[in-house]
Amino acid sequence: MAGRELSLFDCVMLGVGSALGPEIFLLLGLAGSLAGIQAVLSIVIAFVLALLVGLCYAELATAIPTSGEDYIFARRAFKGMLPFIIGWIVWFGNIVYSAFNAIAVAYFLKLLVPVPVGLTAITFVAAAGLLIYLGMSTLKRVQNVMVAGLVILLALFVYSTVSLGDWSYISGLASGDWRATFSTAALLFIAFIGFEDIISVSSEIKEPKKTLPYAIVITLLVLLAIYVSVSLAVFAVLPLSAVAASENAVLDAANVSLGANGRLLFTLAGLLAIITSLNAAMTAATMNAFALGRDGYLPRKLAALSRYGTASNAILASAVVIIVFAATEAVAFVAYLTDFAYFMAIAISSYALITLRKNQPSLERPFVVPFYPYIPSMAIAMSIIAIFFMHPQSLLIGTLWLMAGLLAYYLYVIGLNRLKIALGGVLLFFAVSSLILYLMIDAGLFYLPKIDSFNPNGAVLLASIALFASSLHLILFTGKKAELSGEQRQPG
Repeated sequence: MAGRELSLFDCVMLGVGSALGPEIFLLLGLAGSLAGIQAVLSIVIAFVLALLVGLCYAELATAIPTSGEDYIFARRAFKGMLPFIIGWIVWFGNIVYSAFNAIAVAYFLKLLVPVPVGLTAITFVAAAGLLIYLGMSTLKRVQNVMVAGLVILLALFVYSTVSLGDWSYISGLASGDWRATFSTAALLFIAFIGFEDIISVSSEIKEPKKTLPYAIVITLLVLLAIYVSVSLAVFAVLPLSAVAASENAVLDAANVSLGANGRLLFTLAGLLAIITSLNAAMTAATMNAFALGRDGYLPRKLAALSRYGTASNAILASAVVIIVFAATEAVAFVAYLTDFAYFMAIAISSYALITLRKNQPSLERPFVVPFYPYIPSMAIAMSIIAIFFMHPQSLLIGTLWLMAGLLAYYLYVIGLNRLKIALGGVLLFFAVSSLILYLMIDAGLFYLPKIDSFNPNGAVLLASIALFASSLHLILFTGKKAELSGEQRQPG
């Protein structure tokens, strides 16, 4: 790098551009089907959570101005397993967000050409992986132009609905199912996560200790203004039933207010924005896998570089998992998985802020979170609450990924020779899986056949408790011996 080149304007455009992708197009209809017109309030709730989180990240990023975001914060604050876990979770978040963008590209392209969604999404993942392998990154200036163009188009759409739309529905915004409103807010949080990309390039920002906090707050305010105004306009020109049934409510509303040409312009602009977002998300996923391999948490082959200077093995490993999720074609499912990963990372990063305040009070902090420790504590609490509002299937897959990470940690970091600890990790995996199965059966999502009067669900719960007790015994007692003997492999 020749030097720090990103100004405050560049940072805001990067954050807005990273967030202003498929979410505004594909999630609004789904939000309307879940929360009705209160989806507008869901956007505001998601913004409040994002602002709390953004303030925490601003303190961490200005105190530790090194590219790498959550993983770097965890490595500075914690020892042992937690840095790996947060790296593993953030890798998963970027993987499923890449899949979300790939599916979105396929749906947008389908509006122009009749293509199979799953196969098209996989093709775009492969193409993006090849571009990253060849070292072709997205040009920031081109992205800025596309973002500015998309914002202008959205402003034109909102303006066109002022006299055309029926705005009387606004008086009923506060009446509805508030549980659905909060659940939808958890889904829509993904629309605000662009500020993390600002932090990921903190080493390239001019005066990062002063610029970062302003960039994060301004980015979130701009996104709030865009999402609220666009959602209000959509509900003004389309009945709720049409919004809820739409795969792309913004395009359908633009077709009403601007005609067929407006719909075509939005389709092309959205397609370009999402392709850019896909490339950025896959690049981030690749860097996560590279960092975990470089630091010895995963096989160091993931940190191997190709003749183009790119992490070829990390690209391949990430792309394979992305393709698995992209093949599902399920927009809401992948969006919830993305939020699950980010909420987990947010909770741990906010806890890292509290830990650093206690353990490293002399660390220079150019920006300090106001109302400490209430704001980081609220960020942790809201993240955990948001996770429990998610769909059970997303919780199941996210928890299984987390358990797979624990298993990988015990098998690889501690070492294959520690068979008892590895067995403890396996038993813990099955214990949590059994508990999740029990909860899903109890909620009526699955059914096990009954044998006479015997209810097998009780046996599932007992098995979960027994497995959990056995795993704790193996992990805690054997793990302590491993630390005392110095046999645990030290990540570098």
